[in-house]
Amino acid sequence: MFFHLYRNLILLLLLAGATANLAVAKITCTNKYIRVLTNTRNSGSFLLKSSNQITQKKTINGNGKITGKITDKSTTRPIPGVTITVPDLKVSTSTDENGQYLLKGLPNGQYLIQVSMVGYASETKVVDLGNTYAVDFKLSASNYELSDVVVTALGNTTTRKRATIPIIVVTNKMIREGVANTAIDLVASQPGVNATTEGAGTTKPQINGLGFDRVLTLMDGLPQQDFQWGDDHGILIDPYAIHSAEVIRGPASLQYGASAEAGVISFKSAPLPQNGTVVGSVLTEYHTNNGYLGTSLNIAGNHNGFVWAFQASGEAAHSYSNPKDGYVWGTAWNQVNGRLVLGINKGWGYSRLTLSALHRRIELPDGNRDSTGRFMFDFPQNGKIYPTRSDFLSYNANIASDKILGEYQAWWQNSVNVGKGKIGFDIGFARSVHHDIDSGTVGASNLLLGDIPFNLKYQVAGERSGLKLTTGINGLYEFHRNGDAPPAPYVPDYAIPNYTDFEIGGYAIVEKNFKDLTLSGGLRFDRTDFVGDPMSLNGDGHIVLPGTPGSAVQFTSFNNKYSGLSGSIGASYHLPDNNYVKLNVSKSYRAPAINELTSNGLNIGSNLVNLGNIHLKAEQGYQVDLAYGYDSKNISVEADGFYNHISNFIFANRTDSLSDGFPIYQYLSTNTAIIQGVSGFLNIHPAAAKWLEIDNGFTYIYSRIPNETDSTKHLPYIPAPHLNSEVKFRFNDGHNSVFKESYIKFGLQHDWAQNNVYSAFYTELPSAQYTIFNAGIGTNVVNTKTGKTICAIYVNCTNLTNVAYTDHLNLAQYFLAYNGTPATVTQQNQGIYNMGRNISFKLIFPFGSNTNKTVSAE
Repeated sequence: MFFHLYRNLILLLLLAGATANLAVAKITCTNKYIRVLTNTRNSGSFLLKSSNQITQKKTINGNGKITGKITDKSTTRPIPGVTITVPDLKVSTSTDENGQYLLKGLPNGQYLIQVSMVGYASETKVVDLGNTYAVDFKLSASNYELSDVVVTALGNTTTRKRATIPIIVVTNKMIREGVANTAIDLVASQPGVNATTEGAGTTKPQINGLGFDRVLTLMDGLPQQDFQWGDDHGILIDPYAIHSAEVIRGPASLQYGASAEAGVISFKSAPLPQNGTVVGSVLTEYHTNNGYLGTSLNIAGNHNGFVWAFQASGEAAHSYSNPKDGYVWGTAWNQVNGRLVLGINKGWGYSRLTLSALHRRIELPDGNRDSTGRFMFDFPQNGKIYPTRSDFLSYNANIASDKILGEYQAWWQNSVNVGKGKIGFDIGFARSVHHDIDSGTVGASNLLLGDIPFNLKYQVAGERSGLKLTTGINGLYEFHRNGDAPPAPYVPDYAIPNYTDFEIGGYAIVEKNFKDLTLSGGLRFDRTDFVGDPMSLNGDGHIVLPGTPGSAVQFTSFNNKYSGLSGSIGASYHLPDNNYVKLNVSKSYRAPAINELTSNGLNIGSNLVNLGNIHLKAEQGYQVDLAYGYDSKNISVEADGFYNHISNFIFANRTDSLSDGFPIYQYLSTNTAIIQGVSGFLNIHPAAAKWLEIDNGFTYIYSRIPNETDSTKHLPYIPAPHLNSEVKFRFNDGHNSVFKESYIKFGLQHDWAQNNVYSAFYTELPSAQYTIFNAGIGTNVVNTKTGKTICAIYVNCTNLTNVAYTDHLNLAQYFLAYNGTPATVTQQNQGIYNMGRNISFKLIFPFGSNTNKTVSAE
């Protein structure tokens, strides 16, 4: 059935592609006009510009080259240091002291390029690199850097305003100026985005109230599977490898498959440099609260189209502290990561191979205390019952109840020009390792996961018609094996069986751009095949052959098949006077995850027992997103409302039973789950007061399960309503000042109380409201002769007044035990609180060289 459906789909797509190709008009370059497409009114619509704004130069060295000059629109003076990026190619350069730039040795084809500079509004233009052009930009002064940014997470490269569903962009500047322990920390404060945590290094993302297997996390397009369903460790991505991020809020399953039911977080590494250039940076960072030490080296080069990049980093933290708990025992962690990129850029396209290896070891708090509330060891260690100050301040995350995690990846990405379109082919391999440690290096649970993700995509765009087509096949083959059992007297833990999972889907997305209107729609069909092996255990908990006398069945064999359709149709419209609206209606589909189907054992990190349900049905959802925005030189505002109706919603329901003192959770499907909410931002950046910027982000989400009692009528773990506000004051740059781009900022985060909880059997507790205050300063130390940055300095203080608080999604608030015996938490203040006051210091030392002639000379 799948083959015939997809065959018919391909025939329709080929017909649409032919139509799009026929719609492409050939335009002859003359002295007056050139074939360059650009946007108007910041709307992303495309028009030809005359030669008084864009100047053509003589072709040099064939195709794939673009140059030009960037000036201040008001003063007409050249602007040095402007960044010019081709997001699809991950290549960038910057202007010289005369405001000129050069990009060459690029693949042929039509690409959207972005120009950005601190203190100016971003600009975008579409160029055809099949010819050589001089494309000039005139930038308008603005504090708001997100005025017209390029987004690629939707599969079709477009601008944020053109996208028909809400997209959040987290820029490199925002990442540099912020504070984070993990990759998810970099985006968790954005509207509509939250993080589930069990400690400083264990964040998992939420989008619009949904998380875990409903949120797809990507690193340079590679899906991060790494036991996504587990809540006791974070996403295995090095935060120092991330240059920028995009967040799709809402179903994005057309491009990425069923795992993107709630949305997508797309992390991106730094763009590769221009030909003949070697650039890099050294970063060092320290946090006062948990002693976090971070270092990172990044270096990249480009020699005649051969591109390479290398990144290595290390992070370590001891136990964090807060005013209520003091130092929290079991929250130390450390991590090392290495990443290498090798590739080529040619006229036919590009090919890149990324290799990475990440090793993380984290402690897991369990809340074990004595009657006075003092933290205790689960078992006496070296004759001690209580951790000492030296234990709290130790960076060795190797106590009982900790984890060793590994993520090893190879990712090969390719793009080949075919006529007016491009064919992309990506394939990779990822090995995820998960050891739950009893003592030292002995693992009670040893999970070994392998993934082979693949993606075949065809894209074509009509220059004059504004029609874009994207179609393809993607999916993954996944295989899991339980590792060897620990030696006696340790007892092994087998939480999920040995299994294989094959997922494949075919999709088609069509986009039509008019002057002020964008229409987008598409369909996708997915198929998932789970095959699980049987497992039997003897009295010591070791694997034996099924049917062995005295053995117990841990897992039965199973072969579950799921299939489903997803679709989307939406529009964005640019209204007069800088207003815009978006409307999108989508159908989502998600097959159950392996833990939801088969879990049978203690989740060591979460202090609970999970029981799967082999009879779960696939989730089917319908979501409506409606957004309104206004973007001017003084103010930018956007409000995004959504309504999500999901059938066969799957969640873990706490029962009234215990296993060795641990609560038992059973996965089930409720008939219907309804999630609705609103999120948005209000950013004030007065054109007449360039020294001031005020940013505000708000999120409110409400859930309900129809026809349920008061204790079960809300979905568990929906974030509390919250507001993030920040006021930034910029200092004027003196002409010969050593300090540039200096600022000071003050902010707050306010979370209201969350009383709409799934309270049956204390599954979830109401949370109290709280307000924490933040502050920060930053500057660049520059060489006054060359204007180059010597060092960037950032100092931030979070939770300035050292408030004792518990975030509603902090699962460690449910951890409580006495002398190693788990206890039921009946009040929020019985569990573990979030981190107290923290001051961070970050230094970044950039370096680089250009072996070419100056851009101006060329």
